Amino acid sequence: MARAILATPTWLVGVLLVVVVPALVVLIQWGIRRRWPALVEGQQNDVVGFVIAVVGVIYAVLLAFVVIVAWETFDNAEGVVGQEASALRTVYRDSVGLPAETRAPLKELVRRYAHEVVNDSWPAMAEGQPGDPEAGDLLSQMAQVLSSAPTTTPAQQEFVGAETEQLNQLVSLRSQRLDFVDSGIPGILWIALIVGAVVTVGFALLFGVERAGLQLLMVGSLAALVGVLLFVAVGFNYPFSGDVSVQPDSFERVLHDFGEPADQNGD
Repeated sequence: MARAILATPTWLVGVLLVVVVPALVVLIQWGIRRRWPALVEGQQNDVVGFVIAVVGVIYAVLLAFVVIVAWETFDNAEGVVGQEASALRTVYRDSVGLPAETRAPLKELVRRYAHEVVNDSWPAMAEGQPGDPEAGDLLSQMAQVLSSAPTTTPAQQEFVGAETEQLNQLVSLRSQRLDFVDSGIPGILWIALIVGAVVTVGFALLFGVERAGLQLLMVGSLAALVGVLLFVAVGFNYPFSGDVSVQPDSFERVLHDFGEPADQNGD
């Protein structure tokens, strides 16, 4: 459900959650006041207040937990991308100590990998596809190049060992990046958030306040606040999808360091 929402423009989702839904809540509150004018007297406020205090606290904790988890996942994904790009830059830089017949093909594979991630992997991840076979093949080719490096001096052997270790780190970071593609909030939590929002705002509608303007402002503000937090959760739900997403800036900077544009294929 959340991925389908991400296909909608972010501004439209924000308008729906923060403006349209609160406006509907205000309209419902106005209808309740007209249909059941006795509620305005507030005889039920003690009971409603007790229930909403319990429900509100539970829902606030759940909503805060979901928003924090969504943000931490987004932040961790961004960190992994930066580390992967840094590891790729290190492989390229440290290849200077390898024999010439190993250094040239390794650098070429590193450049192709960076292009593959920026131009092909990122659009696929934005669509929720964690598969990245071409990049995986390039990593395998790097490993083959290093394994066949003709080392004739202890220094070259040391560089090959360091490059192999850095390549293993690169493979691990790529795997972590792909794990974040589908690391969204589970559907059952979205159901709990929606039901909790309906129940919390619903009990707020039952409060009796003599001044109509004040009551409409109160329930409208509550609905808008819930809408803002839900909007944040939706925006950060999938780190690589939607308008608010992790961008391949780190890899583009790597390509810039290599002296190549990021918008061309490395084939």
